[in-house]
Amino acid sequence: MARVMARVGDAAAQRLERSVFRMQMLAATSVLALTVVTYLFSPVAVTDALYVTGLAIMFLATAVAAAVPWARVPHNTIALVPLLDIAAIMLVREGEPAVAASLFFVFPIFWLASHFSAWIALLGPAICSVLLWMSIWWRGETLTVSDVPTLFVLPITFMFLATAAFQAARRGAAHRVLLRQQSRLLEGAVAGVRRQQETLDEIINAVTFGVIGYDDRGNVVLVNQAHRALMEPFGDLNDALVQELVYLPDRVTPIPESRRPYRRAMRGEVFDNEIIWQGRPGERRIALAVSARQLLDEDGESQGCIIITRDVTPELAAVEARDDFVASVSHELRTPLTSVLGYLDLVVDSPGLDDESRRLVGIALDNSERLLQIVSDLLATVSGDSHRFVMHFAPCEITEIAAQSIEAARVAGGARGITLDVRSSGDVVVMGDAFRLRQVMDNFVSNAIKYNNDGGSVLVTVTDVGADVRVTVRDTGRGMRPDEQERLFERFYRTDSVRQTSIHGTGLGLNIAREIIEEHGGSVAVESEQGAGTTFTVTLPKERRTAAALAVRQGRDGHVS
Repeated sequence: MARVMARVGDAAAQRLERSVFRMQMLAATSVLALTVVTYLFSPVAVTDALYVTGLAIMFLATAVAAAVPWARVPHNTIALVPLLDIAAIMLVREGEPAVAASLFFVFPIFWLASHFSAWIALLGPAICSVLLWMSIWWRGETLTVSDVPTLFVLPITFMFLATAAFQAARRGAAHRVLLRQQSRLLEGAVAGVRRQQETLDEIINAVTFGVIGYDDRGNVVLVNQAHRALMEPFGDLNDALVQELVYLPDRVTPIPESRRPYRRAMRGEVFDNEIIWQGRPGERRIALAVSARQLLDEDGESQGCIIITRDVTPELAAVEARDDFVASVSHELRTPLTSVLGYLDLVVDSPGLDDESRRLVGIALDNSERLLQIVSDLLATVSGDSHRFVMHFAPCEITEIAAQSIEAARVAGGARGITLDVRSSGDVVVMGDAFRLRQVMDNFVSNAIKYNNDGGSVLVTVTDVGADVRVTVRDTGRGMRPDEQERLFERFYRTDSVRQTSIHGTGLGLNIAREIIEEHGGSVAVESEQGAGTTFTVTLPKERRTAAALAVRQGRDGHVS
């Protein structure tokens, strides 16, 4: 820093010394030119003692201007040079009045007015006026009309020149100060923008997802390291999102050119997490979740776009592995369950079986059939989103179904001291699939026990509300956060708080329950508070609403897709 300041100081000193020398050379050159012209017309005129003395003083002032280090002396000391010039010009004028050297007073007057304070600026025309008046007195001449220009017009002109030069110099100095301030502000703004750009670059390069920006002509203006790493195996950064390397989520169908992410973004589209596959089949491939945002000016006009790319290949692979695992387990369970059902059928039909044993075996047979159906549903659920449950609608009594579900869960609840109860306003009959509704009830009751506190309670309430029946399942368990409730019915979703415990689950039960409820034309809602428990409310129509069920189903499917 010290060296920089020293260099700045040296440069300022050099500029000052050059300025003094240039101003002096202007006056000296003018007087020299006058002398040469005068010599050509009258060689004798330039030999006058006063004239020669004036020339000597002028050249002495020039030598002083060139030799003195003006940056090291007080600034007002520089005024001595133009004052010497005034003396020199006055002597030249007196040496040969015919050459009208008085007009050359304008040079030192201008110098004093434009480079010094107001009183020094006035000193120039004042001295010149006094010298002109003294010259008349010195020569002992009587004033005449011919002296008016010299004694009055020239001093007034000199005063006007000094005033104008002083004002112009002040305005120029003010403009220079303003320009320096604006320059510093501009430099600060540029430095701030540069720092912001550097910070933005560091942030963009620190993220793990790809970022590429385009201007309104489709030129790349921004790209981070993550995007370079993602696209490097597939060619040019820009072409990688445009070429035939881009495929639909099925991995085999090329995305039409007009629907590729780059083209869509350049058309002004905004989209989120569009899944594409990058790379040709049989070659290296990655799955990308692509999002696009528009860059708008203050008028709302697009100035380009930003495309975000995120490698979701591991996530999709994990989902596929999970579905494969569930499907494999389901297949493995179906074979022994089918065998169990066959043998239970033989036992039930055995003539030597007493009534109590037949009742117990019947319960085991019913539960085995239900378990086989659940396994089949589980297999169908993971096989694709187009799965719909097979329904057999018939009149069924909801209170009885709720009581059966509670009775089946008493052993599990009793082991933890959880009390289970059913309350109903009476027998309520709906048109539905009793097996599926029992599956729904079992799911809600088992969850109420699983996520309850030891010694808690589970209450199932059946209420007749006119054309509908309302079933609520309320527990006193751990409860959920609002954000967890929003995703509760998603396939394979389990809350963060549950995943951190030893409570096991697949995350499919509530999804299947909602599917069944909607197939009946009903709806399900959840209310929960952390530490205060959870309440599920199922609303079912008493009469079958085929059209309503279809509308609900189509609306939800459209939302999912």
